[in-house]
Formats: sequence, structure tokens, C-alpha cells
Amino acid sequence: MKKNYIYLYLDQPAGNEQLYKVFPKNKKLKNYIVKYISSEKINFPKKDLNQYYKHSSKSDVPKNIIKFKNKLNFENFLKKLSKNDYIFIRERSFLRNKGLDYDLQLLKKFSVNTIFFEYNNWIKCNFKNELFLNLLRFCWYKVNQFLLSKQDFEPKYYIGSGTEGEKIFVKRKFTNVKYINCPSFWINFKKRKKKNFIIYVDENIHFSRDQFIFDKNYKKTSDPKKFLNDLLNLFNIIEKKFNQKIIICCSKKFRYKKGVFGNRRVVYGKTLQFISESKLVLGHRSDAFYQALYSLTPVILLKHKSFSFKRNMFIFFKSINHFNKKANYIEDYLNKKKSLDFTIDKKYYMKLLKKYFLSPNCKKENFSDYFFDKIDRKLI
Repeated sequence: MKKNYIYLYLDQPAGNEQLYKVFPKNKKLKNYIVKYISSEKINFPKKDLNQYYKHSSKSDVPKNIIKFKNKLNFENFLKKLSKNDYIFIRERSFLRNKGLDYDLQLLKKFSVNTIFFEYNNWIKCNFKNELFLNLLRFCWYKVNQFLLSKQDFEPKYYIGSGTEGEKIFVKRKFTNVKYINCPSFWINFKKRKKKNFIIYVDENIHFSRDQFIFDKNYKKTSDPKKFLNDLLNLFNIIEKKFNQKIIICCSKKFRYKKGVFGNRRVVYGKTLQFISESKLVLGHRSDAFYQALYSLTPVILLKHKSFSFKRNMFIFFKSINHFNKKANYIEDYLNKKKSLDFTIDKKYYMKLLKKYFLSPNCKKENFSDYFFDKIDRKLI
């Protein structure tokens, strides 16, 4: 029997680690062949894309993505699709934020079967813990929503997670779109036993490869040497308290030289697993921290005075609104102006999990298994 295709669409470059979160490398479907397509060459200068991939580890650079050279190339590709093929919109935040919709207009022009993936719900403000700054955050969000162009595009299917996902779908007032309630792809729902270790979620000390395509002037820290020195001193304090070494969890996007974190163990590509199994997680603003909501792991988010004001604010908002606790400067812990808070608000964790990641009537199963097995068996 001839197989049809599901094309996972991106409007920007990405690494294998990101791609496999939606559709794992070794996963196979009975009735569909899954491939990736991208409009990144249309949206970004060649030199910026080269810099992005140059600063990625070789193992994280995708090899088999169909990349459209121009809009005509994209259009000709869509013309040839079968009526039973699907375009799964995996990522188009760049075009959305720019107010551009040429991709959606082409999908509409050729009546392509489209699956829209609402993967990044905005978590509402925790006004009880912080009023003034969250009011500013709320106003910024509303203004940003207002400025974004309104789209008349309607997909065939709309994927959302949690009770808030369905509310957002209803507010969009689609006329002929089916909602699919799925477990969030941000979380690995495999149950794991807790182990007696503490981890630090690394976000790359020196740079983010995204800066080469989005913000070339961005600096993670104005003084990497001081930041790392302060971070390691904080590790020493925590390790002395718990009498154990902290494990460093890194993504596969970048590889460190040996000894950067002293003689501590460094693990690549297993962050969600280690968050689930750990008794405490340290870090800054990684999206991997969503895993802690499911595994009920205490989180401490860290600011640093060498970080930009913007980065520290993002850390502050993530700590307050995602984990119901304040984020403090590493320097304040070292100077004993602040005490480390190892507590966890389990009720708050469970409330957010239900609202944004796993609604009560949804099975605790990883997104890739839940959704793709359903579509493969023609259950949607």
C-alpha cells in the first residue's frame, strides 16, 4: 500500500534535539512517511544561517530537511502534494512575530491539509506573588497580541494542551476546525523513580546560537569568567550542605571542553530524565524546567549581575509565574543576603500542569506517541 506524507514545517533553523521532541528519530508510522520542510532560506540571510549551524555541534545539525530556496520553490512543492498528505506546522514563530503570512496564504491557496501546533501557551501572571512587575508583563503581552496581524487561515486540525489550550482554541472562533487535545510535547511523561542527586541545567555559558539569526548583539553574560566563578562557588555551598556533587545537564547543541565545571559530571541530551529523577534542580530560564512541574521537583532559578536586564527579567518572571517563588542573584547567596529556598509548592505545580500541559481527560503519554499513533490509525 502506498504511503502518504506528513511534512513537519519550520520557518527557522533548528537542531535535531528540538526536532526529535516532536517526532523521535527512530519512530516509524504504518501509513505515513514523516519528513521535515523549512522556509528558513527564504526568511534569513545565508551568512546568518551559516553562523547558526557553525556554532552547533555536528551531531545536532539536521541533514534531511527539504529547504525551499524561494517562495516559488515553496509554491511548486505544495502544488505536488497529494490530497491525503499533511503539513504539520511545527514552528512559525518568526513569521508570526514579523506579521508575515506568505506561508499560510500558500497553504490556503492550495487547500493543503494542515495541522496547527499550539505548543507555547503563554502562562498567566501570578499576581498574588508579584503584582507590579506582572502588570507590566501582562500589558506587554496584550499590546504584543494586538500588534500581531490577525490571520484568516484555518487549519484542518488544531493541537492544544491543558485546559487553557482548549480555551484559546474556542476564543479563535474557527468555523470548521477540529480540536485535538494532546499531552504537551514539553514534558516526558514516562514515570521515573527519584534518585538522590542534584542537577544544574546549563544554557551555554558563552552564547546562544539563536543570537546569530535573531539578535546578533545579544550577550548571555558581560563577564563569563566571573559568572562561572560565582556559579561554581554556589555549587560548593550546596554540595557542602547535601554532601554530594552537582551534575551538569547540557543539551546536545554545544560541547564543552573538559574541566569547565571542575570535576563534576557533565551529561548531554538527558536533561528531562535527570530533572525527573533529581531531588533539586538549579538553572536560569530553560524550557526544560516544565518537566519539574510533572515530576514535582523543587526548582531554584538563578539571576546574575553580569546578565542583561532583559535576561534577568525573564528569569524572574519564569520563577514567579511557573514555580511561585522569587529568583535571586547568585551574588546575594554568596554574600549571605539571601537564603536558598529548597521548598516546592505542589498545589501550584499541579494547577499549572493541568492548565497548560495535561488536561484531566488526557492520557499521560508522550506527545509523539499520543498524536502520531492516533493519526496513523486514522483516529482523528
